[in-house]
Amino acid sequence: MMGRVEIFTDDTSWGVHGRTQRALLSLLILRLRVWTPAPYLVRALWPSDASDRALARLHVQIHRLRRQLGGDVVNSSPNGYRLNIRDDSIDAWRFERSAESALAHTGRGGHDAHLVRRLDEALAHWGGEPFPNVDAADVDTWRHTLHELHTRAQEVRSETLLHLGDSRAALDVLTPLAAQQPSNERVQALRMSALQQAGRSEMLPQVYEEARSALTDLDLTPGPDLLAAHAHLLDGHHTFAPPDGAPPAVPAPAPSLERAAALLRHREDELRRALAAHDDDRLSLLDGDGDHPPPAQDVSLRRELAYVLTGKGRHDEALSLLGHLEALHVMHGQEDDRAVVLRDMVAVMALTGDLRRALRLLGEAARMDERTTGTDALLQTVRALILTHMGRLTRAEDCLAAAGRSTSPRDRANGRDLMWWRARSQIDRRAGRHTESVPEALEASRIARAGSAGGDPGPSSLDVACSLRDAGDRTCFAWYRSVIRFAHDSGRFPLAACAHAAAAKAHLLWGDPETAAAHGRTALDLARRCGCWLFAGRAASRLAEAEEGLGNTRSAQFFRREALAAYRRADFPLAREVRARLEGRGVHARDHAGGTG
Repeated sequence: MMGRVEIFTDDTSWGVHGRTQRALLSLLILRLRVWTPAPYLVRALWPSDASDRALARLHVQIHRLRRQLGGDVVNSSPNGYRLNIRDDSIDAWRFERSAESALAHTGRGGHDAHLVRRLDEALAHWGGEPFPNVDAADVDTWRHTLHELHTRAQEVRSETLLHLGDSRAALDVLTPLAAQQPSNERVQALRMSALQQAGRSEMLPQVYEEARSALTDLDLTPGPDLLAAHAHLLDGHHTFAPPDGAPPAVPAPAPSLERAAALLRHREDELRRALAAHDDDRLSLLDGDGDHPPPAQDVSLRRELAYVLTGKGRHDEALSLLGHLEALHVMHGQEDDRAVVLRDMVAVMALTGDLRRALRLLGEAARMDERTTGTDALLQTVRALILTHMGRLTRAEDCLAAAGRSTSPRDRANGRDLMWWRARSQIDRRAGRHTESVPEALEASRIARAGSAGGDPGPSSLDVACSLRDAGDRTCFAWYRSVIRFAHDSGRFPLAACAHAAAAKAHLLWGDPETAAAHGRTALDLARRCGCWLFAGRAASRLAEAEEGLGNTRSAQFFRREALAAYRRADFPLAREVRARLEGRGVHARDHAGGTG
């Protein structure tokens, strides 16, 4: 009954010819489980004919339908007529049942690979336009219901693919759907999210304008879905939205990547103009050469730009910028400022997995701190975080104890308060003290979202998800979804890679290797693209576990080797039991290889 009204039996098929025959069959299928009275069929087929001849015409049509379907298919009784066939032999019923069953899975919090597979199976039953060339009021209602169900299934499938990080597959669905339904604001908003996640932000203004024009043609104005997508994706308001039930906090706007990129272009143009005009004094001021220290605004912009480049996964450029700043501070004897830049460089190296080099820089900063004021506690806290990532919990505890817990205005201003809670939570989580780690992670997340200096809500909220996961609390999945959406919407590829890898581990712990594999593949792809080899190793390791759980032994072996290659590339200090497991030497122990995830 979809695409074409057609009957199949064994290896034979034939079409149902005639408008009345198609309408009669559709009405009987619509009321498959009940007897359909003859007067109902007469009114539906010939609404303008109330004569006794209409009943005779119905008998003729029933006789013709019996000849097409077989004598035992159309049953009759004093109560009317009924088809003697199972509902699963009708494509429209198969689609409706499978789509409703799959969509019911979303009501239980399902955003996983199982849901994608179930929706794929449901959508495979869609054969095209339901009840083509059938004109009957009741059939029109069912046709509309099936169309809405088909659209909803595609929307949920696309949204789930975006959650799993597969923006390309989501766009394959949303692009034709948006063309077919230009006034569907939900579809247009999802398409904009998919374009942003796929790194095609330049298309967003055009997509929004097309959607707005389509609504204008219908005398409509953009509604909340489309306006929210426009503000969120185009205007750069990428704020982290914690899941329901999270402790209330004032959300702090995350740095706008688009705005920072525009500032960079403006700065480059300014330098070119300065060079062209041979304005030596202005160029000296901008570059920090000569006798004058670099202006505070210039330093702030370069650090912001380094932050933006790091978020985009362009670590070499970020380190180059920070190295230039460090050289300027050395030239002008600004050791306090140099210590801050060294800390920023350590943060970038931690993302790439170059933790040994990060510790060396911290050592250099600590030696310099003997001649400066006020950075020792901050550096000790950063060192505690790095050592925690390396699995050296005893040394991390010592560093955190040496740093001391403080709530001074200075510590809040330089972000040490936030880092202290993050380090405390991660140490306790990895040591198995989950009753302590969860509230500590929530406190760090609260501080970050309340607008603390350096208060990036993404990593601290990812800590919450991981603490809940290791404590056996299923609400971790809602936190993972929020962090993943935030990371993709703001173009934070390293954060997205880490979050997907951590979510993969959660799905493995809850016995869902299929969804774990989907998150692992996305994490590995993102980590490779942005050169985060620590996260790449972690993602490949999770992917190997997932493939093993799915029975794909050869794939699991391949991804274990991939994990080792990534860890070697980052010179990451793997624990002996972890290396043995990845090398397939049969040692099974808790994986201490990966910080947050």
